[in-house]
Amino acid sequence: MTRRWALITTITALTLALAFVVVQLVHGQDSGKEQTGKEQAGAKPTASSPGADKRNSNGPIPAGYLGTWSGSIDNAAGHSTRQLVIQQGTVGRTVLTLTADGPLDNGGSYHCVFKAALTSEPSPSGPVEVGPSTVAVGEPMSSCTAGKATTLALLPDGTLSRANTDTGEQLTYTKAD
Repeated sequence: MTRRWALITTITALTLALAFVVVQLVHGQDSGKEQTGKEQAGAKPTASSPGADKRNSNGPIPAGYLGTWSGSIDNAAGHSTRQLVIQQGTVGRTVLTLTADGPLDNGGSYHCVFKAALTSEPSPSGPVEVGPSTVAVGEPMSSCTAGKATTLALLPDGTLSRANTDTGEQLTYTKAD
């Protein structure tokens, strides 16, 4: 009976270890680790885009792009806010989350959350290309429409531009964190 328990215990331990390795491979090796923001050795920011050339050691997106950005839109319905969060991730993974809040023409309000994945690995100074967005939260859903692919670019004054790659329409964001 003792040898049987030892065998069962060994098999259980090996199965758990294998499961851990598979989860790490599926979710990326930085899964579960806090982003440290360490810079890649030898990276030098340009005067035109502060921090753009600094790579985060955990992924391909330059450190200057990472974090929370805020913007707004004013139209006939009123003032709408935008919060853009850019996180580290590899091609095909969600790196952009956009929260949009504002008034509706009928007097109500909307709350939308969009997500978009990185489409190609950016150069050390950017820009960052993200694919079409999907609606993660829509209140009401009829007010939230998925967006087209966009290009993120750091501007010389430290702001961030998000431009629609089809129309060129853009919104500028300021760093919030």
